[in-house]
Amino acid sequence: MIAAAPTYGDLPAGGRPVTLVWIKRVWRCMEPDCPRQTWTETSEHIRPRASLTERARREACRRVGQDGETVARVAAQYGCGWQAIMNAVREYGLPLVDDPQRLDGVRRLGVDETAFLAANAYHSTSFITGVVDLTGRVARLLDVVDGRSGKALCDWVSERSTAWRDAVTVAALDPFRGYATALSTSLPGARCGCSMPSMSPGSGSPPSTRCAAGCSRIRPGTAAAHTTRCTGSAACCADVPTGSVSWPGDGC
Repeated sequence: MIAAAPTYGDLPAGGRPVTLVWIKRVWRCMEPDCPRQTWTETSEHIRPRASLTERARREACRRVGQDGETVARVAAQYGCGWQAIMNAVREYGLPLVDDPQRLDGVRRLGVDETAFLAANAYHSTSFITGVVDLTGRVARLLDVVDGRSGKALCDWVSERSTAWRDAVTVAALDPFRGYATALSTSLPGARCGCSMPSMSPGSGSPPSTRCAAGCSRIRPGTAAAHTTRCTGSAACCADVPTGSVSWPGDGC
């Protein structure tokens, strides 16, 4: 016999939502002693009481996590509610976040805080600390730590293995002493630098690296948007790329 025909959201086509109609069959056993008697047709592609197909849920998670689209935008394109997309993001995204291998290969670490919740009459501004992998050409978010303190960052770094910490050679952070203290403690072998706005792009002035010893060097190929002030020792200047030139009047 034929049961009711439920509908499910699927991958959009041509920029428009797609709805699948599944005409389910209900099976009945003719054996009087059968304990089950009847059962409804099932599919591995659509879980019970779901509103989206599994391939649609996987793609929704990828678009939110990898492409950076908002949950509301994806929900509108799928023709479903915000919660349905968010449930898919949680289910398929959490295993990716918990996978320890996603932290492999980090050589350059970036740290910055973000105001997560604005202050109001009941609480002060809430901050989170974002930890970013700067090793490749495209920055990759590794984790988000609650709060903005050196202890929160130090605890996160200390949870990594010794081999992982030894592999990090450069750490970029904003001008916050708590972060600098935490990284100098947990990553003693890394060069730490604070990224500070210094000039607007297209101003014609080259970006530079100014270290604690007072020297400045032009770094070829970098965007003319920031000056990096190093909090490390004077030995950091030994790693300036070959072909760099000093600013007039500066010496190291």
